[in-house]
Amino acid sequence: MGKDSSASQPGLDAAPAIGRTSRMSSMNIAADVVRHVVPLLPLYVFNGNIATYVLLTAFDLSLGLMLIVGTTRDRGDVTSVDPRSRRLVMRLIAVLVVAVFLAIMATIIAIPIGMPAFIFGLFTGIDWREGMSQPGFWIPVGSMSLLAAARYQNAFESWTAPGRRGQPTREGPVIGNLEEDRKQSLAAKAAQVTLIATFALLCYVAITFGRSGLYALPILYAALLVFYDARPDAAHRIFPKLWQEK
Repeated sequence: MGKDSSASQPGLDAAPAIGRTSRMSSMNIAADVVRHVVPLLPLYVFNGNIATYVLLTAFDLSLGLMLIVGTTRDRGDVTSVDPRSRRLVMRLIAVLVVAVFLAIMATIIAIPIGMPAFIFGLFTGIDWREGMSQPGFWIPVGSMSLLAAARYQNAFESWTAPGRRGQPTREGPVIGNLEEDRKQSLAAKAAQVTLIATFALLCYVAITFGRSGLYALPILYAALLVFYDARPDAAHRIFPKLWQEK
């Protein structure tokens, strides 16, 4: 009787961890889906324009790159944190701070990503300043930044554990497989670069042909972004050599 109870204990201990991992994965996918849908709302719901859409999508892609870089772990990263950081108010503060940082960095990265749209817009007379001055532009920017920050905070909490009070330490055990995580990160970067290249083509079609070729393409592109976030294993199959790189 005692032997059976002891043998079943690892399974009982693993069940909550598996449940937490599943919930966190679902939350991550939900945050990614909403973030990719946000650029579509001004376009389809609030009678926005093409300029606003392409700028918001470029910002979304730059946030994706920032998340890939920010969630790629190293052996020297923190493994345990102050237990007070797990309080709700501290989590909210962390999300706000990270959102500001991500917004600033993503804005810088979005400039080269959105450059094809700017070049194509020169030939069609798009007023980029007008697009960026509208509330329909800045509200989605803030929303996407908060979603990306929540995504990062969720990832950070998944590989750290509450430790002693004070500064974060490296006393805790490493959670997960760092080498496997780095391989997945390489594949994610390759997929993101491909998506950015595809975005340049989308900009050309949307800006050059206007609404005659607009209605389906942004939705299809958003679905492509969601697919890569929900099924990262697809990137491993598409980029096998990069995935196997050390």
